[in-house]
Amino acid sequence: MKHLLLISLMLLSSCHSTTSKKGQEFETDSIFKSEPIPTEEEQGQSSGTTAFVLQPVPRDIPTGEAISPVLLSMQTEYNYYPLSTTEVKVTVTSHSQQEYICGNDYSLAYYNNEKRQWETLPTDPVIEDIGWILQPEYPTHEQTIKLYTSEVPNRAGKYRIYKAFNRNSKVAYAEFELVDETGAKRLRKQMDAARHNKNIISSQNLYVSYMRSDSIFVDLINNSIHFQKLFRKEILNYSAINYGAVREPSPFTQKAYTDTLQVSMKTEKPVYPIGTESVNVILTNKNLGQQNLFFGEYYFVARKQGTQWIPLYHNRLVNDVGILLKPHGDYQFKAQLYPLFNDNTSGQYRVYKEVEFDGTNRKWYMAAEFRIE
Repeated sequence: MKHLLLISLMLLSSCHSTTSKKGQEFETDSIFKSEPIPTEEEQGQSSGTTAFVLQPVPRDIPTGEAISPVLLSMQTEYNYYPLSTTEVKVTVTSHSQQEYICGNDYSLAYYNNEKRQWETLPTDPVIEDIGWILQPEYPTHEQTIKLYTSEVPNRAGKYRIYKAFNRNSKVAYAEFELVDETGAKRLRKQMDAARHNKNIISSQNLYVSYMRSDSIFVDLINNSIHFQKLFRKEILNYSAINYGAVREPSPFTQKAYTDTLQVSMKTEKPVYPIGTESVNVILTNKNLGQQNLFFGEYYFVARKQGTQWIPLYHNRLVNDVGILLKPHGDYQFKAQLYPLFNDNTSGQYRVYKEVEFDGTNRKWYMAAEFRIE
């Protein structure tokens, strides 16, 4: 009995093809690549099935006219990746009223510093022949690019993903960098240098950082998804940054006093404008006896939400020193509000500070209340 051989021809992508905005496919002239069809004699010698293996193939860098980033941009999800990376997501976005047409085909290249030239790398051997259109109504398209590390091992350095548009007449690319451990250390130095730039929010939001191999661990004061994205935009967009778990402040429920046991605490003013960076706080020991008040430099600020007091995000790094306040004495300090990464809207606020009388084990919280309007 003759065996019938069913060969599925996978169509390679052509930038001449398009789809409608609803994703409907159009018939196109297609180019395909497969292994030679075996003869009947070769089929008879087989066990009844034939396997075809397509190898990843390099594709030439497109030579069309470069598209201005003002009109169309291509960006990878991260600017930097570790050497172990096997996939990179790229986003193509049109910023103009012009229509750009392309498909899923692409070229991948590595910059050889010694030869000072771009070298093409293996790409997906099978590309679906489905085009897509970038229009003002649908300006963005995403694609995941595989790095065939089994064919060509990853090397530290710069890479580019090229795509051709409008019948290969125009071209754009996205650039990214793979880094080894030495490169990751360089990135961390860049990150630490950016901490001194007080004009960006993330510089004040960065608490501490450290490294393990080519991974960077970052501890943000306000570790929310929003501020993680802002950190990547302002300071370092590296895929191997670990921010840890997102933290939400818990309500402060302990009792606090503005005036008790001949000790009082208040802010210099009862009301401050929105955007205030710090408030002056005055702690007074009015004790008629000889009891010294003892406390440290730590404090925190909370905002009233409903019936609860929710602590603001703050820098937990303070000097571990003890302070003695003698009777009839005042101690003044600045309470930072960190308005850049706290949503300090109008409302009621409190500065909290834990104190005790020297030589006793009785501790309690003092509170200085103020408003932001």
